[in-house]
Amino acid sequence: MKNNTATPTLALLVLDVALGVACVVLPPVVMGFVGLLRDVFGVLVLPFSFLFGLAGWSSDLSSLSSVHDGLVPQATSHPLYAVMAAVALGVGGVCSVLACNTPQGARVERAAAPILTGLAILMVGFDPGLIVLPAFILQILCFWYPTLSFSSRGQ
Repeated sequence: MKNNTATPTLALLVLDVALGVACVVLPPVVMGFVGLLRDVFGVLVLPFSFLFGLAGWSSDLSSLSSVHDGLVPQATSHPLYAVMAAVALGVGGVCSVLACNTPQGARVERAAAPILTGLAILMVGFDPGLIVLPAFILQILCFWYPTLSFSSRGQ
């Protein structure tokens, strides 16, 4: 039996989880490309930096270094945490979608979804975790109210 009353909530939850996965995975990818770009330009400019040094100029790619240093400091330290957090968010979202189709059953999926999302929030930190906070709250509400009917009437 399908649960049609939870469709807008489920769409919001899936959208929030997808946005959270993108925001968790994107900073390490961008930081990797900026680091790679800085290294490639460093090698390409190396023969000319000696000549510029003899001429009295100092060009040490300070603009790329400032871009690399100005971005998220946590992104380059542990990219594996970002991947594990993205996997936990994705599996939590899939558990929420699977639990929505059976409001009376799927207690394991309904319980695993907020646990995995909370674990992902702890892994990425507080600031990126705020992005998936609405999904976390919706998953907790789906755990306590499987049909997402908050009225006191029994249906």
